Amino acid sequence: MKDDFPKIVILYQELYRQTLHSAVALFIIPLRWLNFWYGIIFAIIAFFWNLWLMPRWFKDSFREKEKETGYSKGMLSYSVCILVLAILFPLPMVASGWAVLSLADGLATLFGRVFGKKTLPWNKNKTWLGSMVFFISASVFGWLAFLWTLPNLNASSIISLNLLSNYLNLASLSQILSQNIFLIFTSSLIAGLISAITESLATPYLDDNLTAPLAYALTISILIFSF
Repeated sequence: MKDDFPKIVILYQELYRQTLHSAVALFIIPLRWLNFWYGIIFAIIAFFWNLWLMPRWFKDSFREKEKETGYSKGMLSYSVCILVLAILFPLPMVASGWAVLSLADGLATLFGRVFGKKTLPWNKNKTWLGSMVFFISASVFGWLAFLWTLPNLNASSIISLNLLSNYLNLASLSQILSQNIFLIFTSSLIAGLISAITESLATPYLDDNLTAPLAYALTISILIFSF
């Protein structure tokens, strides 16, 4: 249910919260040059930042229930998601999943909570507008983040590199993908749709900050490496 606040209060709170949420996408930029350890270290620092410092310095970005508990489940899930992405996925998938987490989720939440009117039949806490914004932004920003970090594929985690070595030589794989931008975009569209559906589902035990980006990263990985 939407908070019983006046519209202007909801707008201010969500604009403030989602600006902070989306601004973290700027930290994707160094992934073009740094390796997967950057993502792991960032995730660990972000976890404790969100646990200890966000409630003190950015309390206005917290919703009412979060102020009562003293922490935000969504913000903690944000950090965990980046950690899982950095450990398990190739760097372009890490970047694209991170973009979905920061930008798609942030924009969808803002538009859905403030401007969305028609709710989804299977989840009254989500709106059609929010889901549409999520799909479009996930597809576009995920695709751009993938292309941005593709030249740094060799800097992926050991786990993901071992998996990739079973398919192709990494240098050949990077070259093949760089010449197939349409394939990546098509895969991003499908992954964006799957992640938007995942984000729309009511998951009482798992936050959508965790499930939706991982669904995107897993889907685009399967699609690209199946060709």
